[in-house]
Amino acid sequence: MVPGLWVRSFIACLLILGFSLAQAQNENGDNVLRPALTVSVQQVVSMEMERFISATGNIRPWQDASVSVQTSGLRLKHIFVDVGDTVRQGQLLAEFDDTTIVADITQAKAAIEQARANLAQTSQNANRIRKIRGTGAVSQLEADQALAAEKISKAQLASAEAALLAQEQRLAYTRLLAPHDGVISARSAVLGAVYNPGQELLHIIVQNKLQWEATVSGNQLFAIVPGLKARVHVGDDVTVSGVVRQLAPAFNEQTRQAVVYVDLEPGSQARAGMFVKGDFLLKTENTLSIPRQALVLRDGFHYVFVLGQGNKAMLRKIETGQSLPSGIEVKSGLQEGDRIIVKGAGFLDDGDVVRVAASVSAQTGR
Repeated sequence: MVPGLWVRSFIACLLILGFSLAQAQNENGDNVLRPALTVSVQQVVSMEMERFISATGNIRPWQDASVSVQTSGLRLKHIFVDVGDTVRQGQLLAEFDDTTIVADITQAKAAIEQARANLAQTSQNANRIRKIRGTGAVSQLEADQALAAEKISKAQLASAEAALLAQEQRLAYTRLLAPHDGVISARSAVLGAVYNPGQELLHIIVQNKLQWEATVSGNQLFAIVPGLKARVHVGDDVTVSGVVRQLAPAFNEQTRQAVVYVDLEPGSQARAGMFVKGDFLLKTENTLSIPRQALVLRDGFHYVFVLGQGNKAMLRKIETGQSLPSGIEVKSGLQEGDRIIVKGAGFLDDGDVVRVAASVSAQTGR
């Protein structure tokens, strides 16, 4: 009975297969391919797109100013500003203890008075010698000594006056003034500390003006000109506008890139020291756009499935461009109005017959 049962099972399978093939034929007897997948379809549309060049770079001050110590041996007595404070040119920022310098100035003034008195005496003697030098009343040696003493007294007076000027300059150095308008970006000053000349106490961003130093390649540089607008991304959904001020005259020999200097709008949320991405806005033009979901990547190239006659999915190679808010730009391979498969494109092969979702078809047909 087992062989008979096997034979009956085989015959049943043949009957089922024959019935399936019969169902796959239309009334005229032609073969009909069953849809491989239900997909969504969308028309390729033209939209206005902003052309731009993306780059990265640091945000730095347009110009820095250092407030440094100019005298030695003095104690820092007052600090009048802190990081983030806006300052004006000539504003008092810090002050050193000037007690010893005031005493030195008093001493220098006394030395001047002494030198003046000594000069008055030696000049009187020299004038007297000049009057009687030709009469033989004084020797040549006495005359030379008197005239030399006058010259020495004049030199001593000049030296004392110079010493006073030096002390007065030291006194001026005890008051640290802002060299430019700007914002305090760093402070290393400590009250009571004694500093050496040249040590920086405060750092100022001149005019609080920042610039974006974007690095670009050679091909990108040739598309950028002074005056071109830029958009810098300094945070999540935070952008800062800028304008190209100048281009670097030379490329970096190691990176083969050049720097583009962009002036950022004042009062923005940009901060010195940020490393950010930005865009140089070139022009606006019409371009084709498709959803990202419609892209199929095969063998390193981008493809889409175009819906052809009989709902056949036809594989077509395309060239993509810039990313868009609603998808991606198509440079070549498609035309406006082409119907492409979006949902389900990644599961298809070239020539597959598909079923188009009714709701999506209605949308594309409007």
